[in-house]
Order: sequence, then C-alpha cells, then structure tokens
Amino acid sequence: MKLNNHLNALLFLFALFFVAPVQAAWYQVEVIVFNYLSPDFDGELWYENPGLPDRHNSIELIAELADSEDIDINFKSTEMTNVEIPANKVELIPYLQLPESSLRLDGIERVLKLSRGYRPLLHVAWQQPGLTASNARAVHLQKFEETEEIQADEFLPQMSDDPSALHNELAVKEELYQVRDLIFDGTIRLRSSKFLHVDVDIAYFPEFLTQENNTDRQEGGLFVQQQADYVRLRESRKIRLNEIHYFDHPVFGVILRVSRLKVH
Repeated sequence: MKLNNHLNALLFLFALFFVAPVQAAWYQVEVIVFNYLSPDFDGELWYENPGLPDRHNSIELIAELADSEDIDINFKSTEMTNVEIPANKVELIPYLQLPESSLRLDGIERVLKLSRGYRPLLHVAWQQPGLTASNARAVHLQKFEETEEIQADEFLPQMSDDPSALHNELAVKEELYQVRDLIFDGTIRLRSSKFLHVDVDIAYFPEFLTQENNTDRQEGGLFVQQQADYVRLRESRKIRLNEIHYFDHPVFGVILRVSRLKVH
C-alpha cells in the first residue's frame, strides 16, 4: 500500500514537472534597439573592450512564419491590458517572431525615425512562455549593416586557393557578395518568478570607435589602444506588464514592453 502511495506521488511530481511549462503564462515581448546620432559622452571614453555577451543557451527567433497569413493577431484597442489571440489563429509556439500587425510600439518607432537625434536599428516582437531563470532561454538579436557590393569571384580567390571550396563554405550563390558590418549583437531574456525580470546584454559597434578615433598612442615604447572597438549595455531589471521600459547607454538604448497573451 505504501509502495503504491509513493509511486502515485512520484507519478504526480513527474506529470507536474512536464505540465508546468505548458501551463505557464505566455507573453509578447517587444523590443526596439536604437542609437544616438550625436551622442553626448560628457567626457566618457572606453579604453578596453568590455567582452561580448554570452550566447550560451540562447535561441534564435522563429522568423519564417512572421509574415504568414496564419499568424494573424488582432487587437481590439491600443489601450488593451491583455493581448487577445483567437485560439484558431495561432498556436503557442515558443520564441515565434510575431508579424508587424502585432507591434504595439510602432508609434515610438515613427518618432525615432523622424527625430534628428535617434535612429531605430531593430524593431521586433515575439511570444514566449514565462519560465524560471533555470529554464528561460535568452533570445539572440543582432543587426548587420550592408556596406558595399563586390564581385564574389574577385573576393573569394583572395580568401582561399580553392575558390570552389570557399563558395561552398560561405554558401555564396550570387554573382555579387554583400559585405556586412556588425552593428550590434546580444541577447534579451525574460524570466519569471514572483515577478517578471528582463536581462539585457547587448554589444554595440559604433562607427566612431572603429574608424578615425580608434588610433593607438605610444607610451614608454608600448602601444596603448586609444578607444575600444565596441561598447556594452548590460542590465537586469524587474519589470511590470504593459509598461514601456527604457535601458540606457550613452551611445545606444533599448525600449522594451511585455504584455500577457490571453488565449481563448
């Protein structure tokens, strides 16, 4: 009898372990990453690279379905406290990038675009369950800037004695090869306990650090780097639902909003 009771208790805990994530609250996370066009450093300089964000255990957004007609999220009002999702319209796919029609910060993005002081770099939203710190995954976000086009046949031989092998390695299938500069790279993690928390960790590569200002000076026969190659915004914060949260750095920033997904 006692054996059966212990077995039933173990089965209950086993079932609870696997059901709990499915029954966890679901959220829409919306993020705008932007930079300052004329940053005010107030005498602040960065002489050492602060280290790149840890992408261990991070996850890429599922972006292939973002423009699908099956993913159609309708909002009754811009002042809604909950996001209403018809159950027959979308499945709860973790870390699914949401379509543009679901964006709630598009007004802020327009203001940034029209401003002479800011430039939006990325505006994206996704859905995810609210998981504990031990189970929550960080979403990997990055942005490249296309700089120039060069002939692939001219570029590849300089990289390898075997152009065909390099073609396969880089998956270059077009006649033109697009050279891209990394603008920012990092992660954003939403985790849930008694309260919601967000961990922001993004490295930003501004042009003024990598071009004319990034020179070396000589001191005592040794060359010392004048400025770092990139800066880093790292912050963890408790957040509230449906509020706009601003993460600030002297040269760039992050705007974030989290809403609960209410599924019928």
